[in-house]
Amino acid sequence: MAKTIEIQTAQQVVLSYDLASSGARVVSTLMDVFIQVLLLVVLGFGLGGTLLGGWLGFVVFTFYQLGCETLFNGRSPGKMIAGIRVMRTDGAALGFTDCFLRWVLRPLDITFSGGALALFLVLGSEKRQRLGDMMAGTAVVNRKYGLHYRFADLQQLHQSRNQEEVLWPQLRHIEEKHILLVKNTLFAAENYTSRAYEAALDACAIQMAGLLELEEVPANKRGFLQRVVDDYIVLTR
Repeated sequence: MAKTIEIQTAQQVVLSYDLASSGARVVSTLMDVFIQVLLLVVLGFGLGGTLLGGWLGFVVFTFYQLGCETLFNGRSPGKMIAGIRVMRTDGAALGFTDCFLRWVLRPLDITFSGGALALFLVLGSEKRQRLGDMMAGTAVVNRKYGLHYRFADLQQLHQSRNQEEVLWPQLRHIEEKHILLVKNTLFAAENYTSRAYEAALDACAIQMAGLLELEEVPANKRGFLQRVVDDYIVLTR
């Protein structure tokens, strides 16, 4: 059974994620159940016996997982605590349909079987997927990931470009940790919608332009940073 899953981005960067352990998934589920019960208790004290309280309790009990994973990019409060999240196995952004498929099969996977079916499938499947994950094409992974380039991708890039096409030859003197930061920032800005990632992209472009001693930061910051990564590979690999 695989312990990791590799996702290749559009920039030929391979992100290697550790698949979430069954223990982490159990912990996240128990934490989410605890939070749901807590919310129901609060609603019971505040709106107990009212029609509104009944409807809100139904919504919390029924749509908690779907709402959380849709709004928080594959994470529920329990998953946040356990340090895990849901992602698509093909590297595409997680969408509502993916979350819906996981949610609609949750009663069969977890509720009606007491979690036994989900645990059986997670322990026995290659990507540690329960039935909802198999239908949605998703997997539950640890939030941290490793970042690297495949040798075949580096070789292909070398064959398609030569050092005469490099715009900034001074990149060979830049430390690799700075290029890793650029790759992380590009990936985050492409796959997440928060404005904070776009702000990080702008800040990264400004810092890189300073390291390269450019007179001004290129207007197309995303294109600039991607060219920095490509040029660095040609120069140093």
